[in-house]
Amino acid sequence: MNKKIKNKLWQTKESLDLRVENFTVGDDYLLDQKLLPYDIEASLAHAKMLKKIGVLTSSELIKLKKGLNEILNLWHKGKFIITQGQEDGHTAIEIYLTEKFGGVGKKIHTGRSRNDQSLTMMRLYMKAELTKLEKLIDSLIATLNKKSKQYKNIPMPGYTHTRKAMPTTVNAWLDSFAQALIDLKPFLVNLHILLDQSPLGSGAGFGISGLNLDRKFTTKLLKFKKTQTNPLYCGLSRGFFEGIFLNTFSPIMILIGRFANDLILFTAGEFDFFTLPDNMTTGSSIMPQKRNYDLLELTRAKINVFLSCQNQIDNIVKNLISGYHRDLQLTKKIFLDGVDLIKSNMEITQMVVQNLSVKEKNLRSAMTDDLYATEKIYKLVNKGMPFRQAYMKIKEEYN
Repeated sequence: MNKKIKNKLWQTKESLDLRVENFTVGDDYLLDQKLLPYDIEASLAHAKMLKKIGVLTSSELIKLKKGLNEILNLWHKGKFIITQGQEDGHTAIEIYLTEKFGGVGKKIHTGRSRNDQSLTMMRLYMKAELTKLEKLIDSLIATLNKKSKQYKNIPMPGYTHTRKAMPTTVNAWLDSFAQALIDLKPFLVNLHILLDQSPLGSGAGFGISGLNLDRKFTTKLLKFKKTQTNPLYCGLSRGFFEGIFLNTFSPIMILIGRFANDLILFTAGEFDFFTLPDNMTTGSSIMPQKRNYDLLELTRAKINVFLSCQNQIDNIVKNLISGYHRDLQLTKKIFLDGVDLIKSNMEITQMVVQNLSVKEKNLRSAMTDDLYATEKIYKLVNKGMPFRQAYMKIKEEYN
């Protein structure tokens, strides 16, 4: 059925075919429902700047501020719903302001494009999420440190090639992940620096001629450290910055995946070194004796999904020429999914560490004589025997 949608802000004569709308809009309007507060924050700053340069009067600014705050309050109550026909949150905001206040609502878009609106909205979201994720990393490090100190003196077999190798401790195993996360934190500092620049006022990627925008003013209002001055670079950064964000978190997610892998192995009955409480494991529908560590398996799987998000964004961006392309719309959902995966995996990993119990008796029983073979070599070395001779002598004990 060839229904058509009317009342697009950009539409002039022929209405858009519904099939085209479904294809081009996709779920973008649903994603903007989540991002709306950041769009409102940027719109408030932009309106104040328009007043500063004489585009808006004081009374017009008051109306726009009132309307934007109304939208935000409605959003918090779940009553501001963006529709598919509106396409995105930017349009939904403008329509609301125009219907409520008339002509002044039509002024809010002066000096902007939906391109820099989306860029600014996403940049604010990225900054906010990075701060939250950094706190989660700090919390996970603290939890690992606390748990490792709790089990400081408990021995644990170390493995190479998934075979017993040399003795280690539970403390050293847990601390290895904490130390790795600590070493990765400086990369987040660089990510903060990259994101802390405002693209607002870059328009469609070529700036706004004929209007003396005060971009430094909006940069200050939005608490960005600097203005992203080259408008073409603003456009170039769309999708590109999202890819860098996910790439920065890639090694952190890989570490979490390796930790989950270790526990999948070490909680198995054949090892039985660690355990989680029953309220964190699931049962089998057919085998009543089983407790399944599904959360660790899903953590491992979700790391792979995250890495595919990172790869998808890189693949979308890599073949584009300069300037805006509708391809970039698709990076939004992928990026939001990626951030959600980082957050959920870190939160569940912290929960796992907090609730992890050590089976000390099983660990001590697993400390078999073969783990100390290399120690025996060095006892002989310390008595003056050449290493290779000592190696062969001890090797004979195990063959």
